[in-house]
Amino acid sequence: MKFRGPTIGMIVLFGLLIAGISLAAFTSTNAGVASKHSPDEFGGDPYLAPSVIFGILLAVHSVAIAAMAILSGDDHSDSAEANPHTPRQPKSVTQFVRAPLSRVLLVGPIWALCSLVALFIGHSYAADPGLSGTVWGDLTGNPLSALSIVFLCWATANMSFAWSSLAEAFNRDRRSAPLTVLICGLGLGCLTAGLFGYFGLATLPTIIAFPLGVVCLIVSTALLIPLRWWAIRRVDRYDSGERPSAGSRRGPGRSTQPPADALQPGERVLTSYLGKALDAHSNGNTTDPQMLVLTDRRIFRASIITPGRTFVLEQAEPGQLSGGSSELHSNRVITTVLFNDRQPMSVPGGSAVASGRFAEAITVLARTGRLPR
Repeated sequence: MKFRGPTIGMIVLFGLLIAGISLAAFTSTNAGVASKHSPDEFGGDPYLAPSVIFGILLAVHSVAIAAMAILSGDDHSDSAEANPHTPRQPKSVTQFVRAPLSRVLLVGPIWALCSLVALFIGHSYAADPGLSGTVWGDLTGNPLSALSIVFLCWATANMSFAWSSLAEAFNRDRRSAPLTVLICGLGLGCLTAGLFGYFGLATLPTIIAFPLGVVCLIVSTALLIPLRWWAIRRVDRYDSGERPSAGSRRGPGRSTQPPADALQPGERVLTSYLGKALDAHSNGNTTDPQMLVLTDRRIFRASIITPGRTFVLEQAEPGQLSGGSSELHSNRVITTVLFNDRQPMSVPGGSAVASGRFAEAITVLARTGRLPR
């Protein structure tokens, strides 16, 4: 029940693809293709090649989240297709939020190193080797120049993920905010990074570029990690029902209502069914009402002792789900969740119509992996 996280191999593959595209643009410009049509007007074309490759590389790093979204696939993972009993993850604007932090932090340095290799290759046959003391001129002779490029590309990718964290954080309750954040943040980031790479980086003195790269990397990482943590916490609170409702804000002393009070941190309810209290005089059972709850992590049967005190009686893994049933016994509705390789869970009481709908939904989920709309 996890997103299909991007693998290291796929991250490297995208990094090489970015490097290849940038190197192809550099080669075309460096060859002075345009000068063949009008030598007088485009005679300086080869000397724009360093600016072209720097501009493309930084611009692409600033929209790194787009590649991460492709690598992460959609919200329906392969494991869910293979096992139809596995509930689906909630929708996500930026799937990288669900990927491991270590995997996210690796994108920047891997892509930066791939870009540096492309720059080394391009510099080996460049028509303009650059001036000594500049980033382009010192590329093969001063390690600080290479480190400056790595740090700046890495920092640009980190800023892309930081902006995307904001989009993810507001995706649940403010539908227009994520699109606005992505368009404004990533659009301006791409424009700013591309212009800086095209007009300034190649001729920027190495003695200035290196500390600038160090500062940008530190600041971007310091922004990315807490923003991503905050986005995950906010999404988890929203999905698990921990956000305050209108009723709970009207006055003090209100407790969390079932089944939210029985959920684990970050757990999200997919569907539930509430039975009525049993008749203690007729069968000797408890008078506490019971309910069946299906979340994105488990299926459990719980007893509601008092509002805000729901006690889990038994639970099972989602992969064990095989269906549901609704039956009438002695004028009482019995709602049952069926499993593979374990005893079913049953709850008495409630509405026959509601019980039937719940059983049908559980059966559809077990067969298709999706709850009916």
